[in-house]
Amino acid sequence: MGVLFTKHCVLCGEMLPAAGTGKAILCPLCAAEVRQRYRCTEAIHITGATDTVAALYYTGKVKQAMQRFKFQHKQHYADWFAAQMLPLLTERLDTWQPDLVTFMPIGWLRRRERGYNQAELLAKAVAEPLGLPCRATLRKRAFTPKQSAQKDAAARQQNAERALLPREGAETRGKSVVLVDDIITTGATAAAAVKLLREMGAEKIFVLAAAYTPGK
Repeated sequence: MGVLFTKHCVLCGEMLPAAGTGKAILCPLCAAEVRQRYRCTEAIHITGATDTVAALYYTGKVKQAMQRFKFQHKQHYADWFAAQMLPLLTERLDTWQPDLVTFMPIGWLRRRERGYNQAELLAKAVAEPLGLPCRATLRKRAFTPKQSAQKDAAARQQNAERALLPREGAETRGKSVVLVDDIITTGATAAAAVKLLREMGAEKIFVLAAAYTPGK
């Protein structure tokens, strides 16, 4: 007889009994709400990227869940968010033909405080089932000001470009690269990463995000 473990819905927090040690799950009500409300259906443009897609809209319960994932040590939420992203990558394998999956970096101080990089968790979770290599290619410059503190789009773009540096030993020349991010808001950070990967020799760069802020 299997052991029952108490689990909670990723989105609403409702307690759910679940057998075994499976992945993060949803209650039936939230599962229906994801299908009806939260699937990202609009085209997203990131300057320099060959293509960009996001799984969910960053609003409501999804926004709250992402914040718990990032700031409240809910690392296991990566399983659920990645499960929403994986079909997008799978259905594009023939057109994207990726050689490598990489991810947006975070600063060393934030990494030490949090204990993990949420984009890295997502990237590994989508790369592994498809047998794709997942490697760090970028790093964050120390003491970079926060994007949220920048006064306008031009300032955010300039700040984002200063924030990123190539990781030593990264092999991207001539490759088709999938860049994984947790949230696309203005797109400035993703665009800066794409620009740097281009300068590092990547031939094609595709951005795959868990969530996208609607109306941006």
